[in-house]
Amino acid sequence: MNHSTSRKICLGITGAAFIALGIFCICRPGATVLSIATLAGILTLVSGIATLFYWAGVRAFFPQSGATFLSGVLQVLLGILLLNNKFLVAEALPIIFAFWMLMEGINLAVRALDYRRVGFPVWWLQLCFGIGAALLGLASLREPLSVGGSTLSATIGIGLILIGVTYLVGLAGVSRFQRRLAADPWIDEQ
Repeated sequence: MNHSTSRKICLGITGAAFIALGIFCICRPGATVLSIATLAGILTLVSGIATLFYWAGVRAFFPQSGATFLSGVLQVLLGILLLNNKFLVAEALPIIFAFWMLMEGINLAVRALDYRRVGFPVWWLQLCFGIGAALLGLASLREPLSVGGSTLSATIGIGLILIGVTYLVGLAGVSRFQRRLAADPWIDEQ
């Protein structure tokens, strides 16, 4: 399996997993914050790995893609933190989630602009979802510790669905992105 195919599989799995977890969080608000921390840790780790795969594929063509690399590294570190410190994280989850949503939303919005440059027709959809996720993270920072279990579950669910849909929209743009890069004669000269 080549690098491009594995990157597409990672993006697809990550997007679907985020959507599934988001729906679960909304439908089962009684789930404990501890189990949400564990599931969020697993998905954050997978998302970070997928982001690093994406970065590895585009770094030669977009030297300014350092924000994507940083996002991937921070997601991996956050995933490890969530998985290894469940009880401590359960108390801090609202704050951690708010910062993560803000960071990931900004990253996805910036990535949408790369898709626009290569002519992906629905780049604006990824931009809107990225901005929506960033705004949700920003709104969650206002009073993160006063958010109750049901509200936190719904907020996390909506945020995860936004991120998951954005990953799937990005997956649809990867093929177009690759064709555009392959057709660019400037790339062959490098």
